Amino acid sequence: MENRNNVTVFILLGLSQNKDIEILCFVLFLLCYVAIWMGNLLIMISITCSPLIDQPMYFFLNYLSLTDLCYTSTVIPKLMADLLEKRKTISYKNCMTQLFTLHFLGGLEIFILTGMAYDRYVAICKPLHYAVIMNKQKCNTIIIACCTGGFIHSASLCLLTTFLPFCGPNEIDHYFCDVYPLLKLACTDTYTIGLLVIVNSGLIDLVIFVILVVSYFLIFYTIRAYPAESRTKALSTCSSHLTVVVLFFAPVLFIYIRPATTFPEDKVFALFYTIIAPLFNPLIYTLRNMEMKNALRKVWCQKPFLIGRQINWNHENQSGEVTFILLGFSEYPDVQVPLFLGFLTIYTVTVLGNLGMVMVIKISPQLHIPMYYFLSHLSFLDFCYSSVVTPKLLENLVVEDRTISFTGCIMQFSLACISVVTETFLLAVMAYDRFVAVCNPLLYTVIMSQKFCSLLVGASYSWGIACSLTLTYFLLKLSFRGNNIINNFVCEHAAVVAVSCSDPYISQKIIFVFATFSEISSLMIILTSYVFIFITVMKTPSTRGRYKAFSTCASHLTAISIFHGTILFLYCVPNSKSSWLMVKVASVFYTVVIPMLNPLIYSLRNKDVKETVRKLIHTKLFCVKMGS
Repeated sequence: MENRNNVTVFILLGLSQNKDIEILCFVLFLLCYVAIWMGNLLIMISITCSPLIDQPMYFFLNYLSLTDLCYTSTVIPKLMADLLEKRKTISYKNCMTQLFTLHFLGGLEIFILTGMAYDRYVAICKPLHYAVIMNKQKCNTIIIACCTGGFIHSASLCLLTTFLPFCGPNEIDHYFCDVYPLLKLACTDTYTIGLLVIVNSGLIDLVIFVILVVSYFLIFYTIRAYPAESRTKALSTCSSHLTVVVLFFAPVLFIYIRPATTFPEDKVFALFYTIIAPLFNPLIYTLRNMEMKNALRKVWCQKPFLIGRQINWNHENQSGEVTFILLGFSEYPDVQVPLFLGFLTIYTVTVLGNLGMVMVIKISPQLHIPMYYFLSHLSFLDFCYSSVVTPKLLENLVVEDRTISFTGCIMQFSLACISVVTETFLLAVMAYDRFVAVCNPLLYTVIMSQKFCSLLVGASYSWGIACSLTLTYFLLKLSFRGNNIINNFVCEHAAVVAVSCSDPYISQKIIFVFATFSEISSLMIILTSYVFIFITVMKTPSTRGRYKAFSTCASHLTAISIFHGTILFLYCVPNSKSSWLMVKVASVFYTVVIPMLNPLIYSLRNKDVKETVRKLIHTKLFCVKMGS
């Protein structure tokens, strides 16, 4: 007890020691915090002020939003204050208070998610008894049980930590007080306490996650015999909850299911359940839930606001009254569920693969070279591009209402255009990087300086934005009226132009010119670079040297062939749009499949990435056991 009093203040090392990065993080987290408050308050007010409050599902969602608000408010304000401070300190008492509050609210959220899963199970598997089982008293009892479970979990964890002696270093390698970083600072053997923490946190989370998986397996097993319309409604009500469960539980299990050790990556994974999950929860439950969207319209869309918006849009082409219906794959009703599961799997792999690639490159010093700097931006673009298209595609596969607003359609096209054009020139930049590395190895570090690499990336983004703004401007010049059926799953230019009431000749020529110019100029850079690379490599006397050079270029050539082949077919080949089914397949390929393939290509066919991942796994996860 005396030793423990030697440390009265802890120093939080935070996310980074770089001041520029800290300022950037401050702005980013400030925006996230404002969005979290606005989103969750929007959900709480909308539920409370509508009949949804009487439905158990939204009764629990109301408490989930309240928990997210409190949870993030325990972390983000202190994190933002520390980002502006040179010395990031927290007193022993405040550290223990933050530890208790975080785990209480985190446990409460886990148990509420479990209660929501039980509610969906009863609603789908026992619909005739739903009103009797999930009555108001039962719902209140579940919330009380969730609070009790969270309190017991947090109190027991704090009791294990409070009586630890802290007599040595006081630097916590994290941005908030958590149990594993504190166990690392304790000047006593923490092996037994570490096991108890695993049981109290990791195993409980794992058991609850298994229960959730089993409950949804029973739900899917039950709805297989339902009519198609009932299956669609059941999947629609469950998809948002499943997304939240995966987003929250995956990083929590990664951190707490293992032995009591800390990794530098823990701070990145902690961002998912302390900031990212509370940020996305309102979006997931509003954008993917028709009842929630209807409640938002009734509560917030008052008549004066609607009139003002209509006047604004009617100024030119009456687009305020325009809606688009994305047919997608509705002509194949028997494959809607398989397609949903397939695209959901692909999107999960895309997100994990591309964000994983960015994280691996970020945390590995040996990958801090121009080639992987460009690759990290390519992975970021693939993640953004897929996230612009795939969530709406998944939603349309499980709901009957496949409409998208005029604004939403234009925004989807604009953002997708930025990503595609930027990626086109980024692939050309990567080809030029390989040309310099192979043909001018002695001057490589001088030519491909950090400033020049940043200039190339900035130019790629600038051209992508310029193209998107130009094409969007000419698209907005077209006239649209009423409901328009788009024979695609995405607001692709040709499909949108096809339903216009005005002459689309100029808009079609503009996109043809931009697409052809972008393709020809980028392909010329790529082909010229690889011709010189091939000539240089063939002059190399060493077989091993030739193999190494071709190995570093093979993954990039594969990605280029797949990406540009699809784009050329879709936009630069005459009469390629004669079959809308062919257009849909090609669109699926470059909007959904290619963003998933890129991280696989660059990891499976790239020795440096594979070696880095292998070292990270063995060093961080397995060798720690030998050290302990």
